[in-house]
Amino acid sequence: MADNLHLIEQHLKAWSSGDIDGILACFTEDCVFEDLALQSAFEGHDALREFAVAVFAAVPDFQWNATTVFGDGGRFCTESHFTGTQTGDFPGIPATGKAVDIPCLSVDEIRDGRIRRHAITGAWPPTSSRSA
Repeated sequence: MADNLHLIEQHLKAWSSGDIDGILACFTEDCVFEDLALQSAFEGHDALREFAVAVFAAVPDFQWNATTVFGDGGRFCTESHFTGTQTGDFPGIPATGKAVDIPCLSVDEIRDGRIRRHAITGAWPPTSSRSA
């Protein structure tokens, strides 16, 4: 279980440092990354890479910070926050130029030491923002 917890921490760290290859290294080749707030699913490394590129283009200072992580070995639940400034357009969401702090909840299913399925929901587009 400690290895899987480390995987979740590495996943968040890769997002927070803009490390797309690091993100992909946390996932199986046949992964599914579901963003329930955006009503979108990204299947496989190529689709996940495209999504990450879009996130970092829209929010270059993107940070993903966990407040609580717990799990049972093969499944982990993470309560977290996305923060950053949306300086670019995101599909369907024009740039606001404002800093955001978005609470999120995600569930990860882990297989053979990598994330097979990641499902996340949060208040996106942000229901509140603070001035940059």
